[in-house]
Amino acid sequence: MRFTYASGQRPLDGYTIKRGVGCGGFGEVYFAISDGGKEVALKLVRGQADVELRGISQCLNLKHPNLVHLYDLRTSVRGEPWVVMEYVSGDPLSLVLNRYSKGVPVELARQWFLELARAIGYLHDHGIVHRDLKPANIFLERGILKVGDYGLAKSISASAGGAHTQSVGTVHYMAPEISKGNYSKQIDIYACGVLLYEMLCGRVPFEGDTVGEILMKHLTDLPDLMGIPPALVPVLRRALAKDPNQRFASMTEFAQALEQAESASLAQPTAQPPSERPSSAPLPAAPLLPQAQPRANPPAGPAAPVTLHWRQTLMHLGRSVALGGGLPLVTTAGLALLLRWDFSDLHDLGMIYFLTTAISWLVIVPTILWQPLPTDSLGRRLLLMLGGLGVGLLTLWLDGWTSRSDADGLLVNSLLRSGQEGLLDGAGYLFYFGLAMGALRWWKMGEIDRPARFGFFPVLAASFWALLLLFVWPWPEPPLGAAALISASVVIQWACPWEPKPAVVPPPRRLRHRLH
Repeated sequence: MRFTYASGQRPLDGYTIKRGVGCGGFGEVYFAISDGGKEVALKLVRGQADVELRGISQCLNLKHPNLVHLYDLRTSVRGEPWVVMEYVSGDPLSLVLNRYSKGVPVELARQWFLELARAIGYLHDHGIVHRDLKPANIFLERGILKVGDYGLAKSISASAGGAHTQSVGTVHYMAPEISKGNYSKQIDIYACGVLLYEMLCGRVPFEGDTVGEILMKHLTDLPDLMGIPPALVPVLRRALAKDPNQRFASMTEFAQALEQAESASLAQPTAQPPSERPSSAPLPAAPLLPQAQPRANPPAGPAAPVTLHWRQTLMHLGRSVALGGGLPLVTTAGLALLLRWDFSDLHDLGMIYFLTTAISWLVIVPTILWQPLPTDSLGRRLLLMLGGLGVGLLTLWLDGWTSRSDADGLLVNSLLRSGQEGLLDGAGYLFYFGLAMGALRWWKMGEIDRPARFGFFPVLAASFWALLLLFVWPWPEPPLGAAALISASVVIQWACPWEPKPAVVPPPRRLRHRLH
């Protein structure tokens, strides 16, 4: 991705560019700092600048907590049009949804949708239709949803008549009537229905190999609602109606129907799914949630387990295995410095490095492959215990190889080098690592949805068992096995992928409130 301007440049008076953020069909977006120290996003308008600037000028003075604020329109000394707007540090919804291949929890989808409905309802109340709603234009910052990219926004009065015939939006979220040049607020209601469907199912309702195929499905096919919670089926069926006159009349009505359906589902958990209403029948009003406010520490809520596509799994596996072989160099050196070991003693350092790598790989590989599978604690412990026995054999081999002058490295010679003493050492290595790997839930250190990328508690737990087992089967000085286990507990956490869970803000008490 190449940007016109680099960090440190000042193409617009009063602002210094720090880095490029993204490029699109309508221009380039940069993260910048004003001379007064305010963080902003600067958008250099390219292509159809008149369309972009016309839409932005209509939204310039709109203020809503779920909209990305637009501050100003400026022209540089080179005659380039720039938009100064709020910088949103959160992830786009498209990136967040990619982490949930089966859809997000219903409560989380409901929370996000109500915030989306408030934002789009506010635009509609001010005579603006967005026309380009998609996950890439929606952002999540500290648990709050914000709608951005007003480049295609247009006055409802100017677009309802169909005079503007240019195709806009993204094909997966296009309402059928766009093919006839109809750009009323109903196209936003349809796009919001697609977004709600995608939140619940993890995919869009209509997919295809070509743009034409997807457009034809929007025109003719009915969405597959099998994976939708039964109470929400009538709501989505109405939102995705082919005829715009059969959809909800407003985002307020859409949000009310969603809340009523969910309330009915919670009130009658054992009841049969409610029968569908005729598409033209109005849905009774239901109380809406007040606008969500940022919380310093939102309580944790339900979250769906993160599932990955097999390509992502292989990518994470390759990267983590590589880190699992490289990071032990750092942790081994760190332990040597901490304990003031002699770096000239390559025997001890080499043992710690190879054992740390072996333990790390033993945990990393199955943990990443286990991500989409249900947890079977006993089965996983037994598998890791067997792997620990293998690490014990590796230890015996390394000890025998490094202690023999001929360095033949044969396991049999290692066992026989000192008779009974060698057998006792071998049994000690096997039992020590077998018990150490079976005592802890090592896979928890590498799960992609663990609470934090790195935590000290797993290191303390590994240290406790590594030292406790020394009393069960004493290790020759220095305790290289314990050092390797502790080192591996650090490596596993840094090597395995981690994705933070999006915050779930629990619903506040219900109030009778008009959607704004």
